[in-house]
Amino acid sequence: MSTAAESSEHAPVTPYNPPPGLDAAMAAVPLADASKLPTRIGYLTNYSFHIWYQIVIEVMKRRAAQYGVEVEILDAELSVEKQIEQARELAQRVDVLVLTPANTSGLEEVLAIGKAAGVPVVVEANPVEGMATMVAICDYDAGFDLGVWVGNSVRNADGSPLRILDVGLPWLRPCLLRSEGFVEGVRSVQPNAVVTASINGEATPSIARKIAAETLGEKGDVDVIFAMDDETAQGAYQGYLDAGFDANTVTVAGFGLSGEHEKDWLMRREALKVSQGMFPEYVGLKCVDGAVRLFDGQSVSLRDETPTVSLTADNLEKYYPKKDGVWTPDLKAIAAIPTRGTCTKV
Repeated sequence: MSTAAESSEHAPVTPYNPPPGLDAAMAAVPLADASKLPTRIGYLTNYSFHIWYQIVIEVMKRRAAQYGVEVEILDAELSVEKQIEQARELAQRVDVLVLTPANTSGLEEVLAIGKAAGVPVVVEANPVEGMATMVAICDYDAGFDLGVWVGNSVRNADGSPLRILDVGLPWLRPCLLRSEGFVEGVRSVQPNAVVTASINGEATPSIARKIAAETLGEKGDVDVIFAMDDETAQGAYQGYLDAGFDANTVTVAGFGLSGEHEKDWLMRREALKVSQGMFPEYVGLKCVDGAVRLFDGQSVSLRDETPTVSLTADNLEKYYPKKDGVWTPDLKAIAAIPTRGTCTKV
């Protein structure tokens, strides 16, 4: 099997075409009050080829521009060693860092590098021991809520247990928590639901497609494909079709609902019935706001929890109305989604 770094080097970039109304949507969320501002923010991302991070990067640049601040991005391509070296490099020329860890462990060194350079660090998505603050959803709880939706909405007519294909990314704890929460959420409604197989999609659609086809060819049909992100959900769904199964008998439950394609697919009411919205536009905005506050020496929450909700064809347009024919985030509506305050599992 290829390594994470090898996979990301060959993964095609999913381009993000910002909607014309993006800046207006961002302006609806007030800037953070600060007595002093950084000049330059450095962003150490884990894999920028993914549509999620394409959106986060674009929004970070635009939000920073609203403060008069520049952003520099370096991509670790899922390599811990590369990300640590990039941190050493970037800490010498920025005032504050934002870090999306390339792995669940091994990134504590980035915090030490930041401390030695007098550069505070905002963590995104994946906790690092000793961090000052992290911008993230409650992954287990979000997965559980999605599982409850599936448990209530997807049932076999003959009463047989739901069969689930779990498509994950096991080297990132948030993704493990999403899978765990999803299965337990489904079983809270349908206790007999079974996980036919758990596969590593490596955050890459082509890999998810190949492994899903091979696995399902061996294990047999499933009723639900769950994936920790929508891109690998799409790949696994294509693998499901490659294995010869019926598109009309499977439900895809994704995570993120980041790109245009995913939203269009959801609205067609085909296999993709639900995706746990993670709102990368809001996350990018919160990363920059958090960096400004941290640099200013303000008190910050250890977990700056961002909202999430199960998105379907019935509620998508509440949070992403179409303006001039383009899906555009309503950041004010997104910001109004209640957060939990305390995560069940971290």
